[in-house]
Amino acid sequence: MLIQELKCINWRNLEKLNLSFSNHLIILQGKNAQGKTNLLEAIYFLSRGRSFRRAKDQEMVTWGESYSYLGAKVGEDGTYFWKEVSIQPGQKKEWKINGHPGSGRRGIWLVGYFPSDHEIVAGPPQNRREYIDEAIGFIYSAHAALVKQYEGLLSRRNYLLREHASDDLIETYTEKLIHVGKKIIQGRLEYLRLYTPLIKEFYYRLGMNNQSLTLRYQPFGYHLDNEGGIHMEKGFEMVKEEEREREITIIGPHRDEIVFEKNGREFRTFGSQGEKKSLALSIKLAEMSVIQLIKKSKVIMIFDDVFSELDQSHQDLLLEEILNQGQVFISTTQENDDWARKRKNRVTVLNVEKGKIIMGKCNE
Repeated sequence: MLIQELKCINWRNLEKLNLSFSNHLIILQGKNAQGKTNLLEAIYFLSRGRSFRRAKDQEMVTWGESYSYLGAKVGEDGTYFWKEVSIQPGQKKEWKINGHPGSGRRGIWLVGYFPSDHEIVAGPPQNRREYIDEAIGFIYSAHAALVKQYEGLLSRRNYLLREHASDDLIETYTEKLIHVGKKIIQGRLEYLRLYTPLIKEFYYRLGMNNQSLTLRYQPFGYHLDNEGGIHMEKGFEMVKEEEREREITIIGPHRDEIVFEKNGREFRTFGSQGEKKSLALSIKLAEMSVIQLIKKSKVIMIFDDVFSELDQSHQDLLLEEILNQGQVFISTTQENDDWARKRKNRVTVLNVEKGKIIMGKCNE
């Protein structure tokens, strides 16, 4: 899969763009706050249907303009398609594929790494739950629908607890919550069985000791057995009175944790900054590999400010790793001719300054 053309109109600080990419490696060079990340965000938005910044529509439209437009020509296996979106604040986004109404999440297989992804490792459990559900939902839309359904049921059940509703009514929503919650948990566990060995493999290939790294799913308030059974009913029965007192749903997939450990201790507390950065990168590289295994398609990758907090040897290992993948977009403040030397394929360098994109070196 290859983004061959990219069009941007009124997207943040970027001037009107109509870029063509014939190469697999695209380097965005420039000082901070010039527009490199905004360009990567546009590509991510076209693929995932949302901003990695969780930005509001108005924030993605150039100041003083009423709309924003993004479009990409995407090629794969000798064919291509166009994916477009028009954004007008206050209105529903208009997605099109080949000129026909489409979905924001359909068509472009892409994984992005941004500095904020450090929080997947170092942040609270909610960050890891949201990440894993987003990763699964990107591949399987049914999982995303289940998460949305669960959130609606959870909100309703919490409201009933606050309103001191009858036991029968609360029990009705408990049963519904358990039914949907088990499907979410099962989806997470199946994904992690495929995903965990890949994280360890990439962590090792980035120069880290993967023997000390473990990943486990930690249920909150209920039991998982060795045969894959999910025993939430007993857990809800045990906390019934506590839930009445606290007026909130205590157990379920919205409270579970995905735990990364180093020598048996939580990574987010005991990992060094370099180890956390390498783990965050391994998480994204593993996500890319899962998509390729399931969808049988090369995945586009974007990396924003990826080399900070890594010493030269780990930078070299990461560079060798990502250059073995499909199309890759990398933003950097560094000016380095090693890109062309280390990439045996072709390289395009784009210089970004005050929202302008200037074609730099192309290595054919």
